[in-house]
This record gives sequence, C-alpha cells and structure tokens, in this order.
Amino acid sequence: MSGKNWLLHIPRFPDNLPWAILEIAKILDEKNQPYEILEFNHQLYKNFFNTPDWQSIDELGVMEKSKFPLFKVARLFYKCIKNVKNTDRILISLFSTESRSWALFACALIRKQKKCKIILGGNGIYAPGETKLESEWADMVIDMNLADHIFYNQADETLIDALDKNFNIPTKIYKPTTKFPNIGFIPDHIARENLDLKRIDDPIYFREDLDHTAMAGELAGIEWAHKIHFTMGCVKRCTFCDVHGQQNWVMRPAQTVVDEIKHYYEQGVRYFFLADSTVNGSNREWLKFLTLFADFQSTLDDPIHWNANYAIKPKNRNPQEQFELMRKSNFTISIGMDHCSDQVLAHMGKKYTWDDIEWTVDQLESENVYIRDALWIVGYPTETQDDLLEYNKLFELLKNKRHTFVSNTCNVCYIPRNSSLLDIIDMDWNNPNKWVSQNGKLTKEIRLERKKWVDEHLNALGPMKYKYTDSYRRAIR
Repeated sequence: MSGKNWLLHIPRFPDNLPWAILEIAKILDEKNQPYEILEFNHQLYKNFFNTPDWQSIDELGVMEKSKFPLFKVARLFYKCIKNVKNTDRILISLFSTESRSWALFACALIRKQKKCKIILGGNGIYAPGETKLESEWADMVIDMNLADHIFYNQADETLIDALDKNFNIPTKIYKPTTKFPNIGFIPDHIARENLDLKRIDDPIYFREDLDHTAMAGELAGIEWAHKIHFTMGCVKRCTFCDVHGQQNWVMRPAQTVVDEIKHYYEQGVRYFFLADSTVNGSNREWLKFLTLFADFQSTLDDPIHWNANYAIKPKNRNPQEQFELMRKSNFTISIGMDHCSDQVLAHMGKKYTWDDIEWTVDQLESENVYIRDALWIVGYPTETQDDLLEYNKLFELLKNKRHTFVSNTCNVCYIPRNSSLLDIIDMDWNNPNKWVSQNGKLTKEIRLERKKWVDEHLNALGPMKYKYTDSYRRAIR
C-alpha cells in the first residue's frame, strides 16, 4: 500500500494518549503498515495551557458559545500535519460527541491544504441513541466532503479489511458486533513510544482527595492507565442510556483478561481500568474473573490497583461471595446508582430498589471495598419534587458510610434518540439539552436547580465529589 498512515489525536482532554489510538497503532504495526501518531492534543496543552486562550479552547464543542482563537490554533495544527503527503491517510478517532467540533475543524483544515484521505471512526460518530449506519452527523460530514471513509464499529475487523483492500472500500463501513474484538495485547514499544513527551497535569480532571487509598495511581497512572475490556455493550436496557443499542453485549473468557493484565504487569504497569459498561453482566464469569485475579494478586509484592464500572443488582441475584473477592483483588468500584426513588428507578428500567443499594453498600463496607465514584441522576422526566427529596436518604447514608464512598457526582438526565422517554417529553433536537416534560413542569432550568441542590448537600459533607463543579457545563456534557 502506498502512503503513510497518520493517527491524529484530537481533543477531548486531558493530555494523555487514548487507548483506542494505541489499538489502531497495533493493527497497523502487525500489518507492517507505516504510521505515526500526530499529538495535536498534546501540542494544544503545550502551547495554550494556563494562557488566556485556554478556556475558550477547552470549551470548544462543549459550551454553546466560545471565543475560540481560530487562527492561533489553525497555525499550530498546520505545523502538526506539515509532513503529511497527498498520498497518505489521516485516521481520526472521535472518543465522544464532544470531539465532533474538533473533528470538523481538523477535517476542514486538512481539506484546505492536503489531498490525502481522511478516515473517521470512534464512539463520537453516533449521537446518543443512534445505531448501525444511522448518524446524522456522519451524513453531514460526507455531504460536505470532509471525510472519505467512516467506520461505525468493529475496527479490529473492518480496518484490517480496508488495509487489505488498499482502502478501496465504501464510504460507510459498518459490521454488526457478534463477538469480542480480537485486538490482543499492546506491545511495549507501542504503549510506551510517546512517554518522552512531557505530559501536562490538568487539575480539572483530578479529584480533590488524591491522598485517599482508593485514588492510588490517580496522578502517577492517569497518563498511561491501561484500558482493558472484559465485556462490551450492556445487558441492561435503561431508558436514558443508549449503550445497549450501539452493539450486542459480548464478553471474553475471564482467563484472557487476567492474562492481559499479567502481560502489562510484566511491563511495569500497576494501574488498570476495565472500561466496560457492565463488568459484572454475567455473575458466573465475573466470579471466575475475580477468583483468578485475586489468586494473581496474592502472588505479588507490588499490588495492582484497578477500577471498573459495576452494576447494582437485586440482592437475591447478586452473589455475596463476590465482595470478599473484590477485597482480595484490590478492586475499587465505579458504580451508577442513578437515583434514590424507587418510582424513578422502576421507570428507568432498573431491577433494583433503594434497599438493594443499601445492601450493596453494606457488603462493600464489610469488606472495606471503596466506592471510588458513585453516579447519580436528577431531572429524570417522571421525577417529582417528592422523588427529588428521596435524595435525603443518600445524604444520611453518606454520613454513616463516609469511609466507603470516596466521591460522588450528580448529572442531569440526558435523553438519547430512539429512547422510550421521547413519548413523554417535548424535544427539539437542535437544542437537545432544553427538552421539557409534556406537563411543562420539568424544564432545563429546574433540572439545573435540582442538580445544584444535590451538589450543595454533597459539598456540605466534605471533599466527596469531583473538583469539577461548574453546574451548567457539567449538565450539558
């Protein structure tokens, strides 16, 4: 194949190299394809962090209005791509929809100066709720001739196929997920090749209580915390979430996950994040994984710190033996508890109640397992004032279980496309954050006030929430 592959790292922040780019680099490396990573995100930090322009740069694609220093950033971008030839390809991964503005910015500048191919992929291709080849944003990009090819998922197979065909492929590439991606381990020479860059620690992404045991490695490991998947997709069908619609739920054998952790451990890695939506989707495989991992941890003098997204389940469907294994494997939990009102939880499609939440917290406390991040939601379409006041149960719980909870964050409910919630709200997709309940009682302003109320109570309990406290900005993300 003629030409070189350039992996362009566009924001979102912070200043670290996304695992997805390393996985693409591994595929190219194994296919003996020449590639180079363009660290545009790092260059933005290097040139603009702690300058008067930084806030507007950080706000692009997040805030509704921003005074963006277009010409300064454009000059920096052109320096970044100066070695790209017209016969080359630039691959851009959109981590989330927040990256879309940066992708459009980059594609427009590339088209103005280069004739190389532009290839897009990543989760940000989809708006919440879109699936398969459904993406209004991608259609717009294609209509504007800002990209040559767009990968919708399953890059471990579709990218290899594109390389074999010298990118003589359709504009849109989609393949249903039927099995766990076969990415394999990231070799050390790829995982470490950009360590010589002096990364910039942006305190906006760190917690206030960094000295907490559960935060071990937050600073030391955040730049190169290895991302591993045990499962992909989600077994749940929550009304406010679109993960279950994006791809089928698939998982890999527990032993292969532990083998991958061992591989990186031998490279000196001590901090891992299992980037699953529901790491405990299968009780049987989850227990098998915890058992294998706990056995491995017992042989180590220098233990591994790891974190994953855990799903609350009804206590009669949640094996109690897992909690001891969590402690033995040195696990800290990120957990979406979502709400304190049983009425709201039921409408969300949850199978658990507040009693199940309390029982889970009790089990974690008994084994001294920390809840590193607890996620809560306000402004759900059916939420009444009485439902909101149910959060007083949480505030009382935190007073008694403060040792177990490390941090909490409260988000305003967002509603994705194709959600059943669209039947009970009025939505303008040109401004999706301003949806209104059909009775008119739940507006954006009321949702933000409810978030503010919860945040104030959490703050009153001490440093138990994200340092990132801008209510408006957090709410529209």
